[in-house]
Formats: sequence, structure tokens, C-alpha cells
Amino acid sequence: MALIKYKKMKHIKQKAFTLIELLVVVAIIGILAAVGVTTFGGFQDKAKISAAKANQKSITKYLAAEAMRCQLDSTETILYGNYSCTTLYSVIASGGNPGGAVSNAIVNGLKGKFKNPFGANHPPLGDVAATTSGWGNDRDLGYTRIDPRGLSDGPLINISTCFKLPCNGDVWNNTNPNKITSQIHFN
Repeated sequence: MALIKYKKMKHIKQKAFTLIELLVVVAIIGILAAVGVTTFGGFQDKAKISAAKANQKSITKYLAAEAMRCQLDSTETILYGNYSCTTLYSVIASGGNPGGAVSNAIVNGLKGKFKNPFGANHPPLGDVAATTSGWGNDRDLGYTRIDPRGLSDGPLINISTCFKLPCNGDVWNNTNPNKITSQIHFN
């Protein structure tokens, strides 16, 4: 029988992390993650508020320009081709109130151009930002409400956006600091 020689193996000491060290690292990562999530959440809320305010400002500027187009040329078609200035002036001249038709034309013209940064607070409306009228409650959050009021010389369009809860209050006599309101007179 042959003798088998065994080589004496050197014992190599392997280095590894202890359980305590691993637990400390996991705890530190957990603390950093908690701080990061709360900080990021604040930035996200501020971004949504800024986007809602920007929608309000852009829609107001657009409607002011469209009202001016009618004043400069009564044969213009405005609101992305959804309404004509000729119709506006003929309804006013006959003593009618074109406010509802103008506000519907505004909403139809703006469909798909602005999104509610807070998502679909009211599922039937989805996340489209511009819509007619409002409720004066929290489901208005992020929507830009187009609300007409008939005047003898043409409709006054109220544009209001709630950018932070609560969203209560009167659309026309705004006293809520969480809402921005502007008005454009189509005359």
C-alpha cells in the first residue's frame, strides 16, 4: 500500500465583518433613507404647487391674449378654433349671454394642454387641468376652474386655481390664501 502524503496547509485567517458592524451600517442607511424621503417629499409638494400656479398664470395670459384678439379683429376665430369673435359680438348685441359658450370653448381649446399636477382629484375630470366651474371644496385641488359671469358688454371669465388644501371659499370673492383668482373680460 502506498503512503499518501498530506501537505500541511497553512491556516489563512479570513477577515469578515462582525454582526455588530453590519447592524450599525444597516441602521445608518435606514436613518439616511428616512431623512431623504421626508426631504424629497417636501420638494415634490413644492413642485406641484409651483406647477399649479404656473398653469393658472399661463391660462390667464392665454385668455387675455385671446380677448385682445377679438378686440383687435372681430372676425377672428379664437380659443384654438373653438369660438369666433363674430358669434361673441352678435350674441352680446342681441342681449344674450355668451359666457357659458365661451367658457366651454375655453375648456375644449385647452384640453390636453395642461395637466393637474396633483393628479385626478375628481375622477370624472381626470388629470386635465382646465375645467368649467368648481365646487369650492378640496376636490378642486390643482384644477383651474373657468367660471363665466354674464355682463351686458360681454362675459367676465373667472379663472381660479387652488394650489394647496383646503380649497374652500367663494370662487368670485376669493378670501382663501390657497387660491389664485384672475378675471378676463371678453368684450
